[in-house]
Amino acid sequence: MSRAGQKRRTTKPVVIAMGVLGLLLLALPTTMVLAIGMAPTMTAFLGDRTPGRFLTKCVAGMNFAGVIPSLYHLWTTGHDLSTAMKVVTDIYAWFLMYGAAAMGWMLFMGLPGAVAMFRALNAKRRIYVLQEKQKDLINEWGDCILPAAESQSTSGERKTDDQEQAAPS
Repeated sequence: MSRAGQKRRTTKPVVIAMGVLGLLLLALPTTMVLAIGMAPTMTAFLGDRTPGRFLTKCVAGMNFAGVIPSLYHLWTTGHDLSTAMKVVTDIYAWFLMYGAAAMGWMLFMGLPGAVAMFRALNAKRRIYVLQEKQKDLINEWGDCILPAAESQSTSGERKTDDQEQAAPS
């Protein structure tokens, strides 16, 4: 590989990093509010070991929703460091940002159980509906539509394998 190809590969990330750093410095008040407000997201990112990082996604989405009102206040009242300090020292802004992140944690922890319960109840309801349809079909057509094993169980006692083997032929 040529030196020019290697040089381009190493300079591109450096140029991108310099651009991001410059943008962060130009928007320092926004960066300050985001860095403090999105701390729960960073914590979730560092602790999340699930495939797909779903904890991080839940916390990040809710956390960002909680940070947006503070950013809106910062942008509409003057985008300077003194306003950013007022936003960061406001206890209600902290409650909103971190409370929203806590809701993301609760969604991640509680939603799988709720979905599992809903699916189990839906499956039980479906089984009941199918059994009722089966009873209606048996009433209409008789036991002739059932497999041999099921027709014995509906007409009388169900024989176990031991009873069938012990019965004289």
